[in-house]
Amino acid sequence: MTNKLKLYIGLLLLGVSMVGGGAWGLLKLPPQIDVPEGDPIIGIELDFVIRGEFAKLFLYDSGAVLYIEEKNLRMSMPEAPPTRVWKTGKIDAGELSNLIELFQTAEFAALDAYYQFPGKPIEPIEGVPAGGFTIGDGKFTFSIDHEDVKRTVTAFGYLTPDKGLTYPDMPYPLNEIYKGLKGIAENRTEEVYSEPIRP
Repeated sequence: MTNKLKLYIGLLLLGVSMVGGGAWGLLKLPPQIDVPEGDPIIGIELDFVIRGEFAKLFLYDSGAVLYIEEKNLRMSMPEAPPTRVWKTGKIDAGELSNLIELFQTAEFAALDAYYQFPGKPIEPIEGVPAGGFTIGDGKFTFSIDHEDVKRTVTAFGYLTPDKGLTYPDMPYPLNEIYKGLKGIAENRTEEVYSEPIRP
């Protein structure tokens, strides 16, 4: 296991412990997970603090996929306890190449490191005047470290018109990258381990 991957996983577990996972999570990886060799070349981190959901997706140059999601961290119930799910999968060389090409576009190269949605004005409703703005609680961090392309771009507060399928107001090509990575996480991975996140 490379130092970079150890750092990624260490930061993930540290973040969970800060939210409520406890120091037990820092001891070791669950034994059922076959972590790919080498460093990931593409990654996305999704943080939804208000709803208490976090996810990380890593793609490797072999096409291997590692996806980690954490749910119910903020408002857990007995029937929906705080849980971390580990998923693995594989994509073919063509799919990986298509994603890499989005990161290699001139538009991605021209992006700033951080974007924040300015907010959508709140429309007046009967008896209540207009005022203020609506923003989302999601933070999206896109990363690539492949050949001569090494960049990280973060987008925060963007709204979705379709329950998280797309975020069309994000600067191009972030929404296209997001859709591709979301499809991989949902359709090209299988759960290999699930564990409770203890308070």
